[in-house]
Amino acid sequence: KMSKPQLGYWKIRGLAAAIRYQLHYSGVEFEDVLYEQGDAPDFDKQVWTDKKFNLGLDFPNLPYFVDGDFKMTESIPIHKYVADKWKPELLGKDAQHRATVNMIAGVVSDVKGGVTGPSYSGEKDTILKIVKDKLPAIVSFLGANKFLAGDAVTWVDFYFYELIELISFVTEGQVLKDYPTLEGYSKNFAALPGLKEYLESPTCLDRQVPFNNKHAKINNKP
Repeated sequence: KMSKPQLGYWKIRGLAAAIRYQLHYSGVEFEDVLYEQGDAPDFDKQVWTDKKFNLGLDFPNLPYFVDGDFKMTESIPIHKYVADKWKPELLGKDAQHRATVNMIAGVVSDVKGGVTGPSYSGEKDTILKIVKDKLPAIVSFLGANKFLAGDAVTWVDFYFYELIELISFVTEGQVLKDYPTLEGYSKNFAALPGLKEYLESPTCLDRQVPFNNKHAKINNKP
């Protein structure tokens, strides 16, 4: 019997939540391997650094994904691999559609990176500025579509949904008031079969762990 795929990450939402959403939506049975950062004042990462170079990863980092003998790191390539293997339609339907999905992913990734750094340093104003500068173009691109790249869900939606969740937390829900389109989009998205069951389940990991690691100045306490 093949062992279940494993998703390794900090015991937080971070970059893994979106991958978990996609795995659940795709009906993949997998295991979370969680590394918990130490408490203040040291915020020790030894639980990860002790194992980091002994896992057979080519480019050791979190998140990592192990599927049988195959091991990989880098979150966006993990999204694409999971799509490619278990639900190829999530990649897009043709060359142009796939290119569009990848383009949106680049844009969303910039915003995600821009919002995450200041969450750790506690610069809420920086986050609000990035949201104000970058989000309107994405919202306008989404327009009346059900999903980012049209009527069908693609892997980038899992990534974007988690970004909205994070921004919504930081802005105390204001982002959904400012951009009602995003509220509709999020509700639609959270109702996807497989994902809905996960998000509503009492064992939903992403409702039990915070967005960011313990040393982040801006963080939630679920």
